[in-house]
Amino acid sequence: MNRYAHIDAMRAFAVLLVVFSHAGLKFVPGGSGVTIFFAISGFIITYLLLRERDKTGKFDVSGFYIRRFLKIAPPLILVIVLPTIVYWALGGTLDPLDVLGQVFFFFNLRYLDSHITVLPGSHVMWSLSIEEQFYLVFAILWLFMVRWRNYRKALTLLGLSLILYSALSRWALFDAGASSDRIYFGTDTRLEAIAIGMLTALWYHRYSDDEMVRGRHLAGKHYMPSGGLTRDGYTIPLLGRNWVFFTAIGVYLMTLVIRDTTFRETVRYSLQAWSASTIMLWGLVASRQPLGAAIHRFLAWRPLQLIGLSSYSIYLVHDVLFKAIEGHLQDLPLLAQVALLVPPGLLAGVLIYLMVEVPVQRFKDRRFGASWKQDQKPAPAPADTPIVIPWNKQKS
Repeated sequence: MNRYAHIDAMRAFAVLLVVFSHAGLKFVPGGSGVTIFFAISGFIITYLLLRERDKTGKFDVSGFYIRRFLKIAPPLILVIVLPTIVYWALGGTLDPLDVLGQVFFFFNLRYLDSHITVLPGSHVMWSLSIEEQFYLVFAILWLFMVRWRNYRKALTLLGLSLILYSALSRWALFDAGASSDRIYFGTDTRLEAIAIGMLTALWYHRYSDDEMVRGRHLAGKHYMPSGGLTRDGYTIPLLGRNWVFFTAIGVYLMTLVIRDTTFRETVRYSLQAWSASTIMLWGLVASRQPLGAAIHRFLAWRPLQLIGLSSYSIYLVHDVLFKAIEGHLQDLPLLAQVALLVPPGLLAGVLIYLMVEVPVQRFKDRRFGASWKQDQKPAPAPADTPIVIPWNKQKS
């Protein structure tokens, strides 16, 4: 699999929502950015594992965990662990169990009532905890399922079960009077978005050669190259139509506009995850029509791509930096504070990506890179393909 520019642009959009929200613009829906991250993570990890199975028929579980460790640990140590030690040494108050929760990824379970005592600004570790819990359990399950003849059915059943369980958990907790924190930070209540991304990857892997994705081949008198719904002998596939994109964007915006408490604590998370997954699928084929091609060119804009590629480090460092300097900006107007906070937060994350993530990525590819990705050849495409960036030149 290659890195698709539109998915990295979605990462950039998601992290910018979080950054601007933490900078003080409370009307910016930073929480929806986290849901987008969850859906992307579920899609990427699942699709890579499926492609590995296609090439090798198995799952290199040790390689998977090593690569995850090398992806997660270096920025985490630099941005969270070491500053936490310095903060404690300078007299800062910490709860040891909360700190252990950050390091061993059960922090969200400590954060269910928001009563946590950690390095100021490091609370973002709650969402990474949910993702790592998923990777841990999913990898163990996949180790067994990968050799099954009906692995697709098993994976589909797992995804649907997680979606149903997570959605019902939110409803049950809301009806029981649980706090918003319990619903927002719970693994059970937020796992749905990752499972939706997982099912999206499974669907795309299964139907990548279907007419919905590739379009219908036209030949002879049936082929009209000037037709609005044809290109290079293929119809524009269903998933690449403009209305798919605008419907997904419209649903996402609707989730931000509706302020009803029941909707926000239950249905909102589902719709945001499905919208993000739909846009991921749309972007895989949309460059074959004019609007999609124009959007792809914008999404491939280098600064936007750099933010997307740096999104993990930006996510980790931005609020730690904000908390360190915002006390000196309290007398300034809100917009001035935002203008002085956001650029350093983004720049710090980009520098950590370039100086830490990229060198570690190169080491990881040399020593622990997945051989099936190095040997694979691009699949033939019926028409113009989406803008892609090779995996071996970017992070995974």
